[in-house]
Amino acid sequence: MSLRDTKRRWATRLSVGAIALLVAACQDYAARRDTIAFHAGEAAAYNKAVHTIDPWPAASARTDLDFDGGRAVRAIERYESGGAVAAPPPSLQVNVPMPAVAPPQ
Repeated sequence: MSLRDTKRRWATRLSVGAIALLVAACQDYAARRDTIAFHAGEAAAYNKAVHTIDPWPAASARTDLDFDGGRAVRAIERYESGGAVAAPPPSLQVNVPMPAVAPPQ
């Protein structure tokens, strides 16, 4: 028997062993699938995802938000300076009177 035949037999044995190992490793996964057939897709998971109510309001997808640029700049500067809270300029302070509520009887 030549060295070439010996190498070929070892390569064949190694290939058969690798294939057997791969099939054995996939057996546990295949046995625990909850589908009707092995080739079936993920219809149950898809239906769950499609019929789940989206908890976010429709307005949350809006990306063109109106905001005050000066206020955003002040917030960024306050964050970068370590969080020192400064009072807003006097022109932005608003006093809202509280309504008078009659005491309960």
